[in-house]
Amino acid sequence: MFKDKIERLYRVNLNLKKGEKLLVFTDDEKPYNGELLEEFLEVAKVLGVEAKGLIYKSLKQHGKEPPKELWELVFSEECIENLERLGLFERVIFKEDYSQEEVFKALKDCKGFLPDVVVAFPYYSTTHTFFRKLLTDYFKSRYASMPLFEPQMFLTSMDVDWREVAKLSEEVSQMLTEGEFVEVKSDYGVSLEFSIKGRRGIADTGLFHRGGEFGNLPAGEGFIAPVEEEAFGKLTILYAPDRKLERPLTLKFINGRVEEIEGFEDYRKELEEVFKRYPNANFIAEFGVGTNPKASRPDNILEAEKILGTIHIAVGDNHTFGGKNKVPFHTDYVVFEPTVIIGGRGWKEEVLLRGKLTIL
Repeated sequence: MFKDKIERLYRVNLNLKKGEKLLVFTDDEKPYNGELLEEFLEVAKVLGVEAKGLIYKSLKQHGKEPPKELWELVFSEECIENLERLGLFERVIFKEDYSQEEVFKALKDCKGFLPDVVVAFPYYSTTHTFFRKLLTDYFKSRYASMPLFEPQMFLTSMDVDWREVAKLSEEVSQMLTEGEFVEVKSDYGVSLEFSIKGRRGIADTGLFHRGGEFGNLPAGEGFIAPVEEEAFGKLTILYAPDRKLERPLTLKFINGRVEEIEGFEDYRKELEEVFKRYPNANFIAEFGVGTNPKASRPDNILEAEKILGTIHIAVGDNHTFGGKNKVPFHTDYVVFEPTVIIGGRGWKEEVLLRGKLTIL
């Protein structure tokens, strides 16, 4: 049903070429994931690409490392057994302290199915995992991460001029790199300040043509890892990652952490349980600005955070894109119609005014 759209994704977004190796994987969270996986593999075969696919049991949480069976597919069972003997695999899976270089050294000569290109669309995100970072940073795979993806997105937020999205995303990321602090406000109670000093902005352009490039599809944002201990204020959220909240919740940040949650809503219990299980999951992790003009869905965070004129704040893991917090959790929250100021020593610029990008 979506084969022409998948072919466009392969050719335009990933520059997939005949003879390359392609890995496609997903989970069993949604009933259509298996059928979509088959379509991805069928199109790859027509294009003359060597492709392998895997569907695994849902991990039920964003930011967790993928299961052992996927690691074994990519790096071989023998190499993962060796990683276990070295005491490294369990530490990677649970995001405990480990040497990334030591893990790479143990895997660099492995004879599994090492892909040139990855299409990852499990419901729960693998973007902020060491598995992704290994493939992009160390093995130079091109990696499209598509958590919460729904096929109708092919007809909306995937159907854009990717050159324009890339241009705007790069402008935003450059401004973030130059900035030292951010102030965010909204008419419904958001009032948050945080530091981005010394951190590098990243453009999620949707175009992954060079080895090591990665991002979401649908894409469209410039983002950065804020300084973890330097966020103060309150973030009022209207949506969980996949649904509208019955009542808003307010996250209160002190020294970079969510120290208190205000509001009566079932999602509050979910968050509090995660923060109790993983004490560092409540640190600010990401700040991003949406740049996709055809993104519009507020109830699906994959698309919501790309909506042109929105911003999003994440808590949890950020060690794979410039931060230092390592925890098996990462979740974003969108702020609608925000006013945003980015500044540095001796300068300030209003980047958004009630949801209107002033740099357009």
